[in-house]
Amino acid sequence: MWGQDWGQDRNAIAAQVPKPRVVQHRGRRYSIRLETAFWKSLEYLAGRQGVRLGRYIAGLAASYAGNNLSSYLRVVCMLEAERSVAEAILDPTRDSLLTLVRDCPSPGIIVSRNRTILGYNTAFAHWLGPGPRVLAGSELTDILQVRTSRLLNEVWTDMITGAKGTVNAHVLRVSPGRVSAAQATIVPLRSDVGEGFYAVMWLEVKRPTGAAKPEKSAGNRRISSPESHPQ
Repeated sequence: MWGQDWGQDRNAIAAQVPKPRVVQHRGRRYSIRLETAFWKSLEYLAGRQGVRLGRYIAGLAASYAGNNLSSYLRVVCMLEAERSVAEAILDPTRDSLLTLVRDCPSPGIIVSRNRTILGYNTAFAHWLGPGPRVLAGSELTDILQVRTSRLLNEVWTDMITGAKGTVNAHVLRVSPGRVSAAQATIVPLRSDVGEGFYAVMWLEVKRPTGAAKPEKSAGNRRISSPESHPQ
């Protein structure tokens, strides 16, 4: 079936040769060569955000530290396509899963079957700490050390096949001058559509030692936790 479908689109696919374009934003010019399908995808994504193509590409370029912007833009388009598939498979009628993860106050990310990070929320970015990085499109273990009861590859395969449900893990993020650790819960999300499989990872972030304990309000009084009043 796939061969038959691709055969019908052979002419359209053959026409997908890289075409050079120059886009600009605030006086900066970007000379880029991309296939027509990717140009159309970028124009759609820019329009969805209500900005011009030059501004959209400039924003992506600002977050990219590599030396092949065209390749990075292709990856962005492919990730957006996979996100759309995830939304259609997991929640086609209500707010998308990606939106729910984004709006949650707890640090969270959503990853694909091959452990590619598709989305994350602001809380997760804050937990990682400052510094330039590209998260979307990265492999999970390139960003975090993930320790499970067995080898992660084995546990991941069990989640994909349905042999294992929710998994507890310990995650570690090591960056220059900073080490962040947290307990995590990985929730598998399987679908009967094709080989649809995604997973959400939530981090359980503890309050740093020595941090002030929150006070509860009771009328005009302030009630502190008992531990704040040693006998």
